[in-house]
Amino acid sequence: MSLTREDARRLADRVFSFSKAPECEVFLDLTHAGHTRFAANDVTTSGTARDLLVAITSRGEGRSGTTRVNDVEPDALKQAVARSEEMMRAATVDPEFVAALGAQTYPDIPSFHDGTRKAGALERRDGVAAALRIARQRKLSASGFSENTTRWTAIANKKGNFGFHASTAATFSTTMRTEDGSGSGWAGMGAPRFAEIPAAQLAERAAKKAESSAKPRDIEPGRYTVILEPQAVADLLAALVTALSRRTADEGRSFFSRPGTGNRIGEKVFADSVTIHSDPFDARVPARPWVGEGAGGFLGFGGVGGGSFAGLPARKTTWVEKGVVKSLSVDRYWAERSAVEPLPYSGGFVMEGGTGTVDDLIAGTERGLVVTRFWYIRSVNPQNIQLTGLTRDGVWLVEKGKVAGAVINLRFNDSPVNLLKNVEAMSAPVSTGEMVVPAIKARDFLFTSRSDAV
Repeated sequence: MSLTREDARRLADRVFSFSKAPECEVFLDLTHAGHTRFAANDVTTSGTARDLLVAITSRGEGRSGTTRVNDVEPDALKQAVARSEEMMRAATVDPEFVAALGAQTYPDIPSFHDGTRKAGALERRDGVAAALRIARQRKLSASGFSENTTRWTAIANKKGNFGFHASTAATFSTTMRTEDGSGSGWAGMGAPRFAEIPAAQLAERAAKKAESSAKPRDIEPGRYTVILEPQAVADLLAALVTALSRRTADEGRSFFSRPGTGNRIGEKVFADSVTIHSDPFDARVPARPWVGEGAGGFLGFGGVGGGSFAGLPARKTTWVEKGVVKSLSVDRYWAERSAVEPLPYSGGFVMEGGTGTVDDLIAGTERGLVVTRFWYIRSVNPQNIQLTGLTRDGVWLVEKGKVAGAVINLRFNDSPVNLLKNVEAMSAPVSTGEMVVPAIKARDFLFTSRSDAV
């Protein structure tokens, strides 16, 4: 079961043949996902799922209505179009309504790999078996998830715009726990190619973390120099992506707002070593050729890219260069109001780093904490991107360039803004599956209380 470019065009044209609204948009998404889940040192589930989504949006006179179906029979599509038109007529006028895009030219972003598409339970077996074998040999309890997904997506509208994209993705993650429950280790990653996932290496890393994090000592909350491993960095920087908006900055609602009026484009706000760009063509984290999930207001990466961004061609953009804000995203509505060109966030988040490793950062630290990752992250103050959350799966105290032992988990209350202001060193960047980021050593990271989490 797959979807070709020609299939997508025919299906979109069939929808448009039923449309009576001034504008009509179609988003198609066919997903084929296979998974193997394990827990308590044994496989618990393994299966596949196929899902088809057809989202139809009718638009006109400042109104819109969307319906979603998973049936491509003519009668079902005809009824779905009629319902979307009924919803359009019943909707209130959107004061920020923008007309549909005309025909766009979308870039070619190769991200489909047949080996990933063909991977099944047998191909996932070796990685899962390696994790279970390591756990049993070392008297640990392993749980985790191995998945490979193939997606065919398309967008189209009555004005002649059309885009088609096929992609694959694979992920593997595992958590190991010690017998007494006091130690926990995690490792995981994602990649477009199934063969790029080093499941056995990830399992070995999780096991070592579990063993070395067991029986942690108490430690006082406070401000510490931290060494955040790449996953912990990605956990925090996801919130920064949603703040890269010129509108919220211009309206005074963002860290990127200039005191008084305007935005901080051109100002130096982070450490000299901080350079961030989005590169949808980066083979490690490729994005779709268009922004957003397509018609119907589907959201893109991190919540950026839906609404009046949707359908704009993806492009490489530098957001921060050597600590200086170079760009902020601009949707089509705000671009028209501000008389500037629309600038979408296109995915493929990449932060440049150094050349070393986490061990190098540890060796250069007099005293600090190493953090594997964060979880249960919540926003405290969107104005300065202040977040709170908990450490998870291993925190270690560093003294005089060496790991002195595991410490308890802590709650943090800080902002990625402060993290990037206080950067002292970075490792080489690596892919987490969601973005490409380095491990970061930064001073004065605030932990506010102890946590009972493991």
